[in-house]
Amino acid sequence: MAGSEYLDLMRGLPSLDFEASLSQEENTFGKRARVRAWARIICGCAHAAFFCRLLTAVRCKVLDNSCFPHSWLAKFKILRSNSGCLRIGVLGSGHMGKQLVQVLMQHAQVAPKHITISSRRQDTYDELMYLGLQYTDDNQKLAASVDVLFLCCQPFQLTLISSQIRGHLAKTCVVYSLVTAVPSRRLQNLLGHSNILKPQYNVPGIAWTKLWERSKNIVDGLLAQDVIEHSCPFKQSYQNCVKPKWFEEVLYSVLNLCHFLQVPHLSSVEIINDLLFGATHGMEAFDYPEMFVCESFVNESCADSLSRESSFPWFELSTVSLQDTPLTKFFIKRPRLRQHLSFVYRMTMLRTQNPPDDRECCGD
Repeated sequence: MAGSEYLDLMRGLPSLDFEASLSQEENTFGKRARVRAWARIICGCAHAAFFCRLLTAVRCKVLDNSCFPHSWLAKFKILRSNSGCLRIGVLGSGHMGKQLVQVLMQHAQVAPKHITISSRRQDTYDELMYLGLQYTDDNQKLAASVDVLFLCCQPFQLTLISSQIRGHLAKTCVVYSLVTAVPSRRLQNLLGHSNILKPQYNVPGIAWTKLWERSKNIVDGLLAQDVIEHSCPFKQSYQNCVKPKWFEEVLYSVLNLCHFLQVPHLSSVEIINDLLFGATHGMEAFDYPEMFVCESFVNESCADSLSRESSFPWFELSTVSLQDTPLTKFFIKRPRLRQHLSFVYRMTMLRTQNPPDDRECCGD
């Protein structure tokens, strides 16, 4: 059939016109989808930055102020790896991965030299080198060399990637998954690894529309106080963009780090309380909610079985994400504590807008 004859068949069919406009309903649906995608990325990046800042703060606390039996060994374990700095790997260099590394550098104050990203695209390689990031095309090497591994790949890529890194992850490495539609239990089966943190997002699109219209850039968006406010954990359920389980997984991952460092369980609780209830957050003592105790994280029988020098047991984060824990009940009964932790999150993220000090991490 001749080209002209083919074009004749399309006459009178405006839906096939190259410049055919979308209906109002289609435009509304498309905008809503874009807003939700933007909100998931900005919340995912913000929560990842908070997590990295907290892990770094715990390591600094052990190095600078902690004194407990064998504390020298804990300090040695921190310092022998990357001079004490948190090693971060990002597996996936698409839109999510690129936005994440920008946020980690600006809002978690992670130096580019401590971030390694995996990619096989030449254009991505050039861009990463310009930013000063470390680069690799060897997923196995990446998985074996980092403290936190962010999964930012597409769901259909996960099976292949899992087969490449399975068996190469250190037990202490936190796999932080930002892959949509793949639950933590499935990730555990694919990776043969249980130290997996998988936030669950439910973004109410209407609440985020005005924020999206004002700043579509992820890094710049996190400079706005109301964006930080909307990304807070423990908001009212209909406004909560991340399920409260995320904060549980974050705290249990801190306890796993303390387990690896052989920090006594009472010292571990003290470190968490110092970081989350410290005077630097601008609250007076009488305003404090009930602080964490040993029984906040384990049941009473487990707490009674721990000697003074014993660490907390190792917690499978993938199990924490699926089941009620002592911490679940502790949070439910203490709304003032949830409010305080949201405040700590806001203050932590807003402080990242100030210029960082000369030290890039606790090891410097």
